[in-house]
Amino acid sequence: MENNNKRFSANLRMKNLEEMSSSKLDILIIGGGITGSGIALDAVSRGYKVGLVEKQDFGSGTSSRSGKLIHGGLKYLKQGDLPVIREVGRERAIVHENSKHLVIPVQMLFPIVKNGSFNKVTLKIGLASYDKLAGVKKEERHYMLTKKEVFEQEPLLNDETVSGGGMYIEYRTDDSRLTLEVAKTAHEHGALLCNYAEVIDIIKDQQGQAIGVRVKEMTTGRTFEIFAKYIVNAGGPWVDMVRQLNGPISGKRIHLAKGIHLVVPFSRFPVNESIYFDAAGRMIAVVPRDGCTYIGSTETDYHDDLDDVRVDQEDVDYLLDCINGMFPTVKLTEQDITSSWAGLRPLIQEEGKQAAELSRKDEIFEADSGLITIAGGKLTGYRKMAERVLDYIINKGELAPSPSQTAEIKLTGGKFNHYEELLHLSKSALLEFLHFDITEELVKEYFYRYGTNTPKLFNIMKELISNETNEHKEFKQIAAAAEILYTMEHEMVVRLTDFFDRRTGYLLFNRNMIPEIIDVVIAHFSKELNLSEKQIELEKQLLNYEFHKRLDFLSSKTHS
Repeated sequence: MENNNKRFSANLRMKNLEEMSSSKLDILIIGGGITGSGIALDAVSRGYKVGLVEKQDFGSGTSSRSGKLIHGGLKYLKQGDLPVIREVGRERAIVHENSKHLVIPVQMLFPIVKNGSFNKVTLKIGLASYDKLAGVKKEERHYMLTKKEVFEQEPLLNDETVSGGGMYIEYRTDDSRLTLEVAKTAHEHGALLCNYAEVIDIIKDQQGQAIGVRVKEMTTGRTFEIFAKYIVNAGGPWVDMVRQLNGPISGKRIHLAKGIHLVVPFSRFPVNESIYFDAAGRMIAVVPRDGCTYIGSTETDYHDDLDDVRVDQEDVDYLLDCINGMFPTVKLTEQDITSSWAGLRPLIQEEGKQAAELSRKDEIFEADSGLITIAGGKLTGYRKMAERVLDYIINKGELAPSPSQTAEIKLTGGKFNHYEELLHLSKSALLEFLHFDITEELVKEYFYRYGTNTPKLFNIMKELISNETNEHKEFKQIAAAAEILYTMEHEMVVRLTDFFDRRTGYLLFNRNMIPEIIDVVIAHFSKELNLSEKQIELEKQLLNYEFHKRLDFLSSKTHS
């Protein structure tokens, strides 16, 4: 039976903060995105005493708003960024190995287009270089396609502009859940983590050295003082705001670039595999997933609200034009869009360069006070970024040296070696629910979401089914009730938006389901957290805003 204190539960958040503030940590991390969560896992698995605080939800910033691909870095060939390609190409194999249910190999077609960045010769050289630099497995290496073969594969492409192509392997992921599972795995190893806990001040000693932080727990307003030998700022787009708490910023700053993605029904845009194409120098990905096809991304400078990043009408029009130019018979319109998302890339400013030209390389800055900041980087490279931060700290001499362990650590839902193990578990689960309206596809969806933790979810479902009050409920309602209970108890869901967006992806890829299950989800959610009517109303308003925001695009007038 699971130790109650080891659960990653919403109800244990306050206990985690109290424990963090009760004795000095070795390392305190600010920021619960993929970078901060990765640092927490690396640090705790080396044997250090670790805490992490996140002002919103885990992965709620950049780490849930990426292109949801574990890239090998092909597009950086154009920029000649060979070290980035080499590192992230090799890293993606490790990320896949440790979280096979979340990081899934998919075929990616790269069409050669008229006046594009690549022709047949340069694409062949590029893909071969990519295979070599990234250490791609033999069975996953690229192969070239003639024009005829491209159109046999993807008949919707533009016959007038496409003259051939290359096929290679990329890895699709659920970025929100990958971030969460890294955080949960850090927790399993003994790290103390808390979401909705904002750093409001940096505490310094008489010599001006950063020795701790003052944290405000966002649901109650309670404040805590947490002390640590080293404080790491991994705030993503917010890193400069954290640096300002420490004092005036000197040296390099963050340059924010916004990217958007659009989601349409697969029936309106039925591609046979993922496609990555060149639209006048901008790389656009088309990715089929969960009965949908999503499209992105744009890249524009961003100077607005970091806590509420919106999709611009201008970017929507641009992406639709790109798609309709490359796939002329599809004729997508704004009415086809079922959801969207916008995210910020925290790049490191370089004089005279636009967002699209800036390197994705991560850098570590240290303030005079000793506050350590990590910025830049990519989702794929999170593990190496964490390793660099820990090695940097160890080199300062106060912590006993210990090597990184994370290359060998399977994430909490990824504790299996072959897909056959997941398939066997899903078939067993299907037999258990034979009398209910559950399909093989739905069971697999749960296993690809929760991995080897899925049986815990199914145990909750069985308990709910055995309860007489649920006798006449549809399976859909029972399943939703089980998911909200599981994610609150084991995945630290604090807000309805945590559940519908980052834990399940319903806001992005299954918005139509939300009105059908919202009542049962709210009933269990409010009961577990003992919410008042006023608090329930606020949660509904926040969810409603997020629900409508996905299709409410900012015009240039609104934007200005």
